[in-house]
Order: sequence, then structure tokens, then C-alpha cells
Amino acid sequence: MSLFTWMFESVLCFVRRVYDLHVDNIKWIQTSNGQYKLTINLFEYHDIFNVRDYFMIQIRLKKCHLKTSKKL
Repeated sequence: MSLFTWMFESVLCFVRRVYDLHVDNIKWIQTSNGQYKLTINLFEYHDIFNVRDYFMIQIRLKKCHLKTSKKL
């Protein structure tokens, strides 16, 4: 086996391994997100408001530090 063939197979094996890891990570993230969504939906509640109902809202300013805004 020539050196070029050996290097090519080695690189191809590495690329396949990285691709398989990428696919596994995507599957794991999707299942984790699905479980998270199911858990959150258990605690979710919906209020139904009629046309002439009164309610109060509170508006707060979001404070952003200068150091964190530079990272965005």
C-alpha cells in the first residue's frame, strides 16, 4: 500500500468519524429538546381573557452590562 493511499484512507476514516459524531450530537440535542419541551408543557397554563377584562402588566427595563454587550 502506498503512502498516499494510506493517508487517504486515514483521512477518510477521520472524516467519517467526525460526521458520525456530528449526527449523534444532533440526535442527542433533538431528543433532549423534546424532553425539555414535554417537561415545560406540563407546567404551562393558559389564561383566557374576555373582551372587557382588566389586567395589569409590569414593564421592566432590561439592564445590560457593557462587558456582556461587547461579547454579542
